[in-house]
Amino acid sequence: MVEMRVFGLTIDPQTKTPIVILREMDGDVVLPIWVGAMEAMAVSLVLNNERLPRPLTHDLLLMSINALKAELVNVEITDLKDGVYYALLVLRGPEGRVRVDCRPSDAIALALRAGASILVNPDVLRRSAEAQNKAEERLREETPPVQPADAATDMVRKAGARKEVDMLNGLLSRHGSLPGEDDPDEDQKFSDLLRSLDPVSRRKM
Repeated sequence: MVEMRVFGLTIDPQTKTPIVILREMDGDVVLPIWVGAMEAMAVSLVLNNERLPRPLTHDLLLMSINALKAELVNVEITDLKDGVYYALLVLRGPEGRVRVDCRPSDAIALALRAGASILVNPDVLRRSAEAQNKAEERLREETPPVQPADAATDMVRKAGARKEVDMLNGLLSRHGSLPGEDDPDEDQKFSDLLRSLDPVSRRKM
């Protein structure tokens, strides 16, 4: 398994969908994961050291784990199937270690709160990189325009997502698109990465 850290959060400029970027601890390998607005907000709160008066869902789950005399050892992103990432919580309690299936976005939010390691299966990184390379090749070729979505469906989708996106944008605007990163070279690498990914290759939480 490859240990990674949360490199930052950004918004997909085309779909306005939040993206959590993981980066290899001792290297330049990155793994972008498209997530929901509320999950991204849970990650952003930790990155920006925001303190809330009452526990949110991920805080409550971590408190419950600790109350049961267990601890979060690490989280693992284990597989990639049909464009969906799969993850596990690795817990250690009185009865030994157990693994619990979960979404990567929840796993990352919990790991940040617990100070636990984020581990990724090398095969997942390989397949994600292959998808990015294929996307770059497609960008270099002329392709027919994407058929627009049905107008009514598109309007309903945008109306439902607008509030969550605006809320997340407000949080991210305090620190820019990459909280804690001030290196312009890193920003350029990140922008290049986003441009290399098209809707077909995006991997979901």
